[in-house]
Amino acid sequence: MKQNLTRDFSIKNLGETDQQLSRLIANLPGFVYRCANDKDWTMYYISDVCEKITGYKAEDFLNKKITFKDIILPEFRETLYDGWEVVLQDNQSFEHEFKIITASGEIRWVWEQGVGVFDDDGNLLFLEGFIRDITERKNAQEALAVSENKFRTLFKEMSELVLFCSYEKDGEGNIAEVKVLDFNDAFSRVFRVINYEEAIGRAPLEVMRVDRIPQCDEVIQSLKEGRNCSFVADFESIEKKLKVTLVLLQGGVFAIIATDITELMHYNHVLVEKNKELENYVYVTSHDLRSPLVNIQGFSTRLKRHTDQIAELTAGCEMDQVINESLTEIINRKIPHTLDYIFNSVGKMEKMLNSLLQISRTGRVVMNIQEVNMHVLISKVIHTVEYQLQEIGAIVEVENLPDCYGDESMLNQLFSNIVTNAIKYRDEQRPLKISISGINRYKKVLYRIMDNGIGIPKEHLEKIWYVFYRVDNKSVQGDGIGLSLVKRIVEKHQGKIWVESTERYGTTFFIELPADSFTEN
Repeated sequence: MKQNLTRDFSIKNLGETDQQLSRLIANLPGFVYRCANDKDWTMYYISDVCEKITGYKAEDFLNKKITFKDIILPEFRETLYDGWEVVLQDNQSFEHEFKIITASGEIRWVWEQGVGVFDDDGNLLFLEGFIRDITERKNAQEALAVSENKFRTLFKEMSELVLFCSYEKDGEGNIAEVKVLDFNDAFSRVFRVINYEEAIGRAPLEVMRVDRIPQCDEVIQSLKEGRNCSFVADFESIEKKLKVTLVLLQGGVFAIIATDITELMHYNHVLVEKNKELENYVYVTSHDLRSPLVNIQGFSTRLKRHTDQIAELTAGCEMDQVINESLTEIINRKIPHTLDYIFNSVGKMEKMLNSLLQISRTGRVVMNIQEVNMHVLISKVIHTVEYQLQEIGAIVEVENLPDCYGDESMLNQLFSNIVTNAIKYRDEQRPLKISISGINRYKKVLYRIMDNGIGIPKEHLEKIWYVFYRVDNKSVQGDGIGLSLVKRIVEKHQGKIWVESTERYGTTFFIELPADSFTEN
């Protein structure tokens, strides 16, 4: 009785095991098979999961409606057969990746692992294996390879110098070791690296072969603190100036991206020197021209006084009527008229020289850079022209303005010139309205001054910044240097200015100034 119970339990347990095995096979991510070792891989068994991968049902293979050879792409068949032959001789497992064509005509990648099953005498009975779909992985690998190839091409050909390094920290958090991992051709050219393989794994100083690495302490400190940094490095030994950016990456790796600005810095230096020469030339010229101008003005005044004396002396003299009339015409009309022309020309010349002096001084003056309360500054500007604004019934709207950095005196002159311009070029047909606003934008503050004046014709927009250039408007008085000064002041503050205008509708000036402290160039 006991033996029968045991036998019944074993049969029952065996049935449950088969069911569990069937469920396990059905839930695998691929299909299992058992086949003959022939050219068609005749199937003895194949699990139903094959339909999900191949598009063919298990009975299609078992009834030989389709053979496994038929679905393997031809270029992979010979490799697979040869591979099977080798591993079967050594009684080893077989592993391979190849492409198949499904029932719907789709090409898919699969991975196969199999073994030979032998009897006790070493005779091959059949082959067993497992196949799963790896199309997504292979596509991802191919996409990654394409992407990496594009990156390597870009990395190799880009004009910026790129250097990848690894770094390690000691127990106290100090940088213990830095090694070169990779670099591009631009880096090789600048630092004359001949052997790429020998450079990998060495210290940057050895690879670059320079006396010292500029701002090395700053780089080390950035690595310790885990932050990026940027700076200009002067490599005197190779006569190069580089704009360097350090970027921290994952896994104890950082990248150095550098732009060669040697030539740019040279031309910038030349340009600065030429500007200084020009400013000095303008200053000296305008200053020296004042002396002869004063003489012209002085002697013209004296000539007028002498003419008045001649008029007094001849008034009581008896002379021929014709002569008297001619002399009176000369003394009372022609000479005064000529002197008026001289005085007007002297006045214009004096204004021009004063303007030139003002422009040259703007470039020469040393700036007092500090944080400027723009609400207070604009209030002062508006207060200065308050009488004019009231006389014409103008409306001025000022929003909450963010502060900026710069020279307060210069900025006062800048905004005063623009507001005064709006008053000068107002439209007489409607009340003047001026709106002043500002927003923070990255490391800059953008101010906007908008008016509803007569506007600026499109053909004049680029010329309004020229010295002494004036839009042809005879009803408006001016010397044509206001906007030239504005542009110079903005540039001196390392900012930008531009204008948008529609004739008969109004003008908007945009002024971008630093939001942080800066060093004067």
